[in-house]
Amino acid sequence: MFTAASGAASSTRPSGFTFDPSTTLGWAVPVMVLAPLVAFIMAVSSVRTRRSSSTMAMLGAVVTLLLTILVGWGLAKKTTPFSATYQYINLPVAFSGPVNFQSFGINIVLHVDHLTIAALVALEICVIGAIGWHQVMGRSEPGSARFHALISVLLFGCVGALVSWDLAELLAFWGIAGGATYLLLSHRWGLDEAARRGRIVLALPFFTDLSLLCGVAWLYARYGVQSLDTLFPILHTNPGWTVRSLVVASVLILVGVSGRLALWPLHSWVTQTAVSAPPAASAMAQAVWSVLAIVVLYRLMPILAASNLQTVRACMYACAAAAVVASLLALFGNEPRRVIALLGSAVAALGAAIVIHGSENSHAVFAIAGVACILAAAPARTAATLAASAIAGAMRTADIAEMGDAWRRMRASSLALLAGGIVVGLSALGALSFGVSSRSWLGVLLGEAVLLIAVGVTRIFLGVSTGPLRRRRAFEPDRVREAPSSSLGWPYMLAVAGAILLVASTIRGWLDLLDGFQHPEPSPGSFAVWLAIPILGIAAATFAYARDKDGALVASAATGAWLSARTATASALVERFLVAPTADLARRVDVWLPAGDGALGRFAGTSGRVALAGGRLPALPLVILLAVVLAILIAFAAPGLQR
Repeated sequence: MFTAASGAASSTRPSGFTFDPSTTLGWAVPVMVLAPLVAFIMAVSSVRTRRSSSTMAMLGAVVTLLLTILVGWGLAKKTTPFSATYQYINLPVAFSGPVNFQSFGINIVLHVDHLTIAALVALEICVIGAIGWHQVMGRSEPGSARFHALISVLLFGCVGALVSWDLAELLAFWGIAGGATYLLLSHRWGLDEAARRGRIVLALPFFTDLSLLCGVAWLYARYGVQSLDTLFPILHTNPGWTVRSLVVASVLILVGVSGRLALWPLHSWVTQTAVSAPPAASAMAQAVWSVLAIVVLYRLMPILAASNLQTVRACMYACAAAAVVASLLALFGNEPRRVIALLGSAVAALGAAIVIHGSENSHAVFAIAGVACILAAAPARTAATLAASAIAGAMRTADIAEMGDAWRRMRASSLALLAGGIVVGLSALGALSFGVSSRSWLGVLLGEAVLLIAVGVTRIFLGVSTGPLRRRRAFEPDRVREAPSSSLGWPYMLAVAGAILLVASTIRGWLDLLDGFQHPEPSPGSFAVWLAIPILGIAAATFAYARDKDGALVASAATGAWLSARTATASALVERFLVAPTADLARRVDVWLPAGDGALGRFAGTSGRVALAGGRLPALPLVILLAVVLAILIAFAAPGLQR
C-alpha cells in the first residue's frame, strides 16, 4: 500500500492548476487507512506526556477525517465505488480438483463507496468528540499515553474493517479493533471493580467474534473464495452448495455481528462497563462498533438472503424482540449511563431488524434505511453518554434518585443530554417510514420499541435535571458546578452531527446516494404515525415524572434491584462456564507454547547430534547394516511367513 500510494502521488499531471479530486483516490485511500497506524507508531515511539499523547491521537483522527472528506469528494460524482487490490498471500495447495481450492490467497482489497464514506465520517466524528472531551474531563485517568495510543489502534482497525472487501482482511481488522476495545474498557486496571467487569469484555465478544470467524471459515470451506465480488455470484451455483450450509453460515455471521452491535442478550460487555470504564472509552466503544457492525451486516446480507425465507424472518424477528427487551430493560434501574447503553442497544437492534427486513424481498431497496438510522444514533448516544458522565461526576453519584436540579446548576450539560436523547429517540423515524408498515406485526414490535426508547431517554433527562438535589453525607449541593467550559462544546458537536444525520435519514436523496438505488418516497401519513409514537412516549414519561418523580424513581430502583439480582446469577453462570474456562485455556496455552517450543528444540538438538554421529561412521559398514535390517523387516512382513 505504501508503494501504491507513493506511485499515485508522484504520477505526471497536466500543466496548469487543475484539481480533480478523483485523481487522488489512488493514494488518498491507502493513506486514510494508514494514518491512525502512523499516529499509533509515533505515540508509542516518542510520546510520553498526557497532553502530547492526546494531541497525537487527535491529530491522527483529524487527518483521517480530512482524508475521508477528500475521498468522498473524489467519489461524489462517481456512481461506481473505488477498489484497489494488493496481493498479500497466494500459495498453491493442490493440482487437481475445483479451481477455487487449488490455491490459498488473501488479498488486501480496499473498497470505498458512498456508504463507506458516510460510515467513516460518523465514526471519526465520534472518536474526535470523545478525545476532545477526554482531554479535559479525563485528566485524572491513569496511563494517558497508553489510552490515547489505543484509541489510534481502535480507529485503525475500524477504518480498515470498513474498507475491507475480503473476508480474511475483514477478520484481521475486526480482531485489531476488538483487542483495542478490550484494552480501552479495562483501562482502569488498578480498581477491582473495573478489572472484574473487564473480564466480560474479553469473554463475551471473544465468543461472538469466534462465531464470525467460524462463519467465514464455513463459507471458505464450501466455496474456496474470500472476496465478496467473487463469493456473491456463486452462492447458488458453486458445486456442492446447499441451503443448509448457507443457513449455518448466516446464523454464525449474525451472532458475530450481533455481539458487536451489543444486541440483547449479548449486551453485557457494554452495560457492565458503562460505569467502570472511562466515559470516553465507553462512549467510543458503543458508537464505533454500532457503525462498523451494521455496515458489515448490510454488506453480508446477500449471504443471509440466499439461505431461505424462514431463516431471514427468524433473524428479523429476533432483532425486533431484542429491541423491545433492551428498551424495556432501560426502564429498570437508575444508573443513567447503563440506561443510555441499553437504549443504544435497542436502536441498534431496531436498525438491524430493518436491514434484514429490507433483504427479505429481492425487490425491496430500503435496507439502507436501517444503516442510516444507526449512523444518526451513533454521535447522539456518544453525546448523551459524555453529558451524563459529566453530570454524574459533578454530583458524585451514579443513582438518578440522588441527582436533580441539573437544569439550574449544570444547564449546558443538561441541554446536551436532552439534545442527544431526543436524537436517539427519533433516530428510527426515517427508517421506519421508508421500510415498515405500521399495520404489520414487525411494525407493532418496532413501534413498541420506539415508544419505550422515547420513555427511557425522557426519564433520564427529567431524573437528573428536575427536582431537588438533596444533601448527602460528605456531599454539599451548593458545591456542584458546571463542567469546564472547554469540555462543553464536544457533546453539542456530537448532538448536532447526529441531528444532521437524522434529518438526512428522512430524505430520499440521502438514501439514494448511500446505496445507488432509487427509493420510493414515503407518504406524509407514514411520517406522522412514526413521529407520533416517540412524542407519545415523551409525553407519558413527562406526565409520570411531573406527577410523582420520587415514586417513579422508587419503582425503577426496585425493579432494577430485582433485575440486578437476576443478572448477578446469570453473570455467575457466565463466569463459571464461559469466562473461567476461557481464562484457564489462555493460561494453559501460555504454559504449553513455551514447553512445546522447548521440547521441539530438544528434539531438534538430539536429531542433529544423531545425524552428526551417523555422518562420522564408516560408509560401507553402515550401508551393510541398513541392508540387513531392511531384509529382516521384509522377511517378517512376507505373506508366507505370516501364514
